[in-house]
Amino acid sequence: MILSAQILSTILAVFFLITGWLKVSGHPHMIEEFDKFRYPHWLRILAGALELIGAPAMLLVWWWPDWASLGAIVISAVMIAAAYTNFVKRPAVFGWGTVVILLLCAYPAFVFFPWQLLAGYIQQ
Repeated sequence: MILSAQILSTILAVFFLITGWLKVSGHPHMIEEFDKFRYPHWLRILAGALELIGAPAMLLVWWWPDWASLGAIVISAVMIAAAYTNFVKRPAVFGWGTVVILLLCAYPAFVFFPWQLLAGYIQQ
């Protein structure tokens, strides 16, 4: 289970490094998508920046798994917003594709979450 979460985290990190960079750098397709949805450009940059923060953290899965969990949680927040956009402003098939990516991000977030810290906090 841990190895599969590490591999998935690495694949997702590479994916989100690319998509985050495309958003932040102002790739014409990303600008077109945000214009189509009538979202401000600062939101495109924010989404890309969050992806560029979360993705390197997910790459740390091989050395510091807690950081990978944090990165996956950050990216999951972006994916929740993306799923909303795709369900509301596009055909449902786009929304379901985004939900699949969200669930893939949730897996390493759950596996590597520092549950012992949470348990210690609750017991106090």
